[in-house]
Amino acid sequence: GEYYDKDAAVAKNGTVNEPLLAALLDNEFLQQPLPKTTGPELFNLAYLQSAQLRSGATELDLEDIMATLNQFTARTIVQAIQPLLNSTTQSKIFISGGGIHNPLLIQSIQRELPGVEILTTEAKGINPDAKEAILFAILANETVAGNAESFPSGLDNFPAINMGKVSFPG
Repeated sequence: GEYYDKDAAVAKNGTVNEPLLAALLDNEFLQQPLPKTTGPELFNLAYLQSAQLRSGATELDLEDIMATLNQFTARTIVQAIQPLLNSTTQSKIFISGGGIHNPLLIQSIQRELPGVEILTTEAKGINPDAKEAILFAILANETVAGNAESFPSGLDNFPAINMGKVSFPG
C-alpha cells in the first residue's frame, strides 16, 4: 500500500463531513498572522481524533475522513492566501511540493479562489518537487551571508532573526 493518498484516489470517493471540517478548522493556530509554520506536532492523528469526538463524527468511513482532510487542507491554504490577493488585478499563485500531485486539493483551492490562476513553479523554471531542497539552500546561503529577516508581527521591537543554523560535527 501507499503511505499517502496517491492522486487523492481515496478522498475522491468520499464526501466532506461538514461538522468534522468545522471542528478541524476550530484551531487558534489557523488565526495567527503570517509567517507561521507547523506540522505533525500539531496536526496529527490525535488532532483528527479530537475533532471527530468534538463533532460527533466518530463513525465515518476512510473515504469520508480523507475527503474531509483534503478539504481542510484546501480551506486552510485558501484562508492564508485570500488576504494577500489584490481584488483589482488578476492574481496568479505558483504552487510546489507534494500537494501539486493531489488533483482534488488543487481543484478545491481553484473552486474557492475563482479568477485566480493556479500554476506550478515549473512555469517559472523551478522544479515544483524540489521545494524543500531549494528552500534549505536559500536559508543556508542567507545564514552564511549573515542576513536576518524581519517580519511584521504586531509586536513592538521584535528583532530580525536568522532563519538558518550552522551546526558543526562533534
